[in-house]
Amino acid sequence: MEGFKSPQELISCSDPVLAQEVSRGNQAAFAEMARRYQGLIGYFASQYSAAGYEHADFMQEGLWALHCACKSYDEGKKASFRNFAGVCINNRFMSLIRRANTKSTIPGDSIVSFDDIEPSDHNMGNPEALILEQESSQTLVNLIYDTLSPLELDVLKAYLQGLSYVQIARKLNISTKAVDNAMQRIRRKILSGMDRI
Repeated sequence: MEGFKSPQELISCSDPVLAQEVSRGNQAAFAEMARRYQGLIGYFASQYSAAGYEHADFMQEGLWALHCACKSYDEGKKASFRNFAGVCINNRFMSLIRRANTKSTIPGDSIVSFDDIEPSDHNMGNPEALILEQESSQTLVNLIYDTLSPLELDVLKAYLQGLSYVQIARKLNISTKAVDNAMQRIRRKILSGMDRI
């Protein structure tokens, strides 16, 4: 079996190649991926809040989602790795918010030391790339508000508050099936929009 790429080789690798290395168990590859995406994770983390959770909790969950994205990314699909990772991170944060109602904690074995990750060299010396990264993140946030209908926005907000489909249906005076249909449309619209970012 071909050996792992070295940390120096990893710096010049594309995201899909890094993801493959992470899937093979290359820890240096994940450290490089985390350096590249720490800004994006931090931006998304700043958009969410949940009772009993701090910003650092969201950062840890974001790293875990990034690791999962590396392991499940299929380059044959239309979405770029960046867009795929963005969806995975957002989904993880939504799950964290839902868990906040049950006051569950983040498993200790999933904690990654974010403080040990050095500042990203990937975009730090490149202001243009950093601005593009921030703009891409903002575009994703805008996508949610620009493409969802008023009902879908209400359903999503209630879902993020941790309400079940039955509770959302009661709150919005619609059927549980309507809630389920709305959630499916929300997922489709976000994934479709991510492909265009």
